[in-house]
Amino acid sequence: MEVKAFIPGKRYPAISITGNYCMLNCKYCEKHYLEGMINASTPTQLYHVSKNLYLQGARGILLSGGFNKEGFLPIEPFLEIIKTVKNDFKMIISVHSGLVDKELASRMRESGVDIVDYQLIVDPIIIKEIQGLDKSPEDYVKSLEYLEKYGPPHIVPHIPLGLRYGSIFKEREAVEILKGHDIALVVFLVFTPTKYTSMETFKPPDEKILLEFFNYAQNLRKEIGLGCMRPPSLKRSFDEILIENGLISRIALPSKNVITKYGMKTFNACCSIPKEYFTLFES
Repeated sequence: MEVKAFIPGKRYPAISITGNYCMLNCKYCEKHYLEGMINASTPTQLYHVSKNLYLQGARGILLSGGFNKEGFLPIEPFLEIIKTVKNDFKMIISVHSGLVDKELASRMRESGVDIVDYQLIVDPIIIKEIQGLDKSPEDYVKSLEYLEKYGPPHIVPHIPLGLRYGSIFKEREAVEILKGHDIALVVFLVFTPTKYTSMETFKPPDEKILLEFFNYAQNLRKEIGLGCMRPPSLKRSFDEILIENGLISRIALPSKNVITKYGMKTFNACCSIPKEYFTLFES
């Protein structure tokens, strides 16, 4: 199996529409990852940031940010300007949406959003205790259904492994749920202990357990990617194990040694882009 490498960089940067602010403050993140994103916390600012990024060579953007108490990315005030950005610069637009309702899914499609990176979580402990959300696994499944039926053309579920304090509990249930959905690509992430967060002392799942999981995930019969959230220790060994065993076809931010060893074709984009966009981001 040919494995492709995805390195977003300047051609596909991440933008936070909430700056460094998040109402949830999940225990595994606590706003840390927002600090590495470009700030565009008003619609006008988003337009100017997008224009500048386009002039600097960006051909895609990932819109993310902190979530509200309902687990939504507060993107509604930005949807009209997203439509303008899409019309003016023809960039590919991804959104890390969080939960959605029918109307929001539909409005994202109307605005021209191309891809939704949707984090599917079906473990109530993670939802309530770690994320602090008064929601259920059914809410996450319902949001996925809204996105599929009413949302943008490309929905890419992201399943994080080990968010329950480094252990895998309900992730296989998420795989089983996706079997019944018309999804082309699924991206897996791995819990990464992050300094200065409540979960910095917890270890990620060990490689043996992860390997068993990725073997199980082949039952999906869908394309499988390994996303950018994973511990640096895995990049030194586990990336190669997955590649050698033919368990993934896409990988985000592999080491240069891995790219060279396997002669990977590299794309300067998020790993969730559909194949028809590959030519826009070939490096």
